[in-house]
Amino acid sequence: MSENNPKKKKDRKGAFALGLVIILLAVIGAGFLVNTGISQIHKLTDNEKEKKEYTSYLSPVVTLDVNPFDDITGADMKDLICSSILSLLDDGEKSPYEFEFVEGEVSGMGIPQKTVEEAFKALFGTEVKPVHQSVECSTCIFTYQSQQQRYIIPVTGYDPAYVPEIAGINKTKEGSIELLTGYISYGDWSKAEGKFESPEPSKYRKITLRKADKGYYISAIQNAEASNKK
Repeated sequence: MSENNPKKKKDRKGAFALGLVIILLAVIGAGFLVNTGISQIHKLTDNEKEKKEYTSYLSPVVTLDVNPFDDITGADMKDLICSSILSLLDDGEKSPYEFEFVEGEVSGMGIPQKTVEEAFKALFGTEVKPVHQSVECSTCIFTYQSQQQRYIIPVTGYDPAYVPEIAGINKTKEGSIELLTGYISYGDWSKAEGKFESPEPSKYRKITLRKADKGYYISAIQNAEASNKK
């Protein structure tokens, strides 16, 4: 049968849409769990609002369970690229369906290199520049095509590792923000009487945000203990 067959193209796009839905349900599902506890509070305190914002911001690196690093210059570049792409899939403002569907040896959603660079900067600042490359992200691979300057997101599911929970906020004299972050295993959530119950975090990390010209960026992810809760 010809590759130009309209029905075949339609079927492929339908399969891609279904696959993308699977990805989004996994990632956005994690985002739903992130906000479940806070959304049930009728009136948020300033501290709770702040924690909610940080939780959303850190979700890509916690979901992926990025390897710890003492400084952004020592981070695993593959982790940074993968986190940047995941942040686009769970953007909340930009629909992934706005990106072009690509067919070929590798088929899927094509995300422009420039878009990934913008997401990279929003998460990790400008101290480190992205080194574009194909990256393995849990159960799937994000393929980089240098000639077309884009990433291809495949038709497959993605299994989040953890959901973040902000346990403490420490603002230093130097202007950095240290976030004691609980990593709740995605598979540990249970549902009782129609409501999700938040389990205890499996581990904690101190994630440091360093001040930039505009806003903050993730500068370090380090192992931590629960005793630093605030």
